[in-house]
Amino acid sequence: MLDLHFETHLPDFTLKVDCTLPGQGFTAILGPSGCGKTTLASNIAGLATPSCGRIAINGLTFWSSNEHISLPVNRRGIGFVFQTHRLFPHLTVFENLHFANRIGGRPCQVNGNELIDVLGIGHLLKRYPDTLSGGESQRVALGRAILAAETLLIMDEPLASLDSERKEELLGYFEQIPKISSLPILYITHSANEAKRLANTILTMSAGTITHINHQKGCSSCA
Repeated sequence: MLDLHFETHLPDFTLKVDCTLPGQGFTAILGPSGCGKTTLASNIAGLATPSCGRIAINGLTFWSSNEHISLPVNRRGIGFVFQTHRLFPHLTVFENLHFANRIGGRPCQVNGNELIDVLGIGHLLKRYPDTLSGGESQRVALGRAILAAETLLIMDEPLASLDSERKEELLGYFEQIPKISSLPILYITHSANEAKRLANTILTMSAGTITHINHQKGCSSCA
């Protein structure tokens, strides 16, 4: 379970989160720009610090004001997919995929060969990022994040910079992730269609607060 009970007070913005979310599959964080979606993700990942409260993922406490716990970013075991792929240009696709395992010593939670097959990137392993298309780059970035993740995968608007054809292609790959990984996935998006297609739980935000939590049934990622 994702236990998120915290507040973050910034000079011109306050984020209040008080919810418990499923411990596997997609949970979509849906809302307009400026509502606090990325701030929420940053607090979970350790890129920002709450003002008070507690954050725990499947029994592991990331941050607690009462218990004086604050795990550093590198000990939270989170894989992060950004809007831009952020691949290392001097490394091959294979080296990018296994960077966290080779350098950071993180154990893989999924079968690497199976993941490569699911994402359709086996033919790209010896290539460098500057030779990849936008869709290929994002599939490699997704694979790298999954292989690096031990506790949670966060996807922060990963389709925002792509055209509609590439978005549709990548959504098909995203749908396969829960079939090979039991990791919980937070999927941040502006798109209600993406949220409904992928997520078994949709958390809607507005002005720093959660306005609604919808538990869907029969979504493709739950099959």
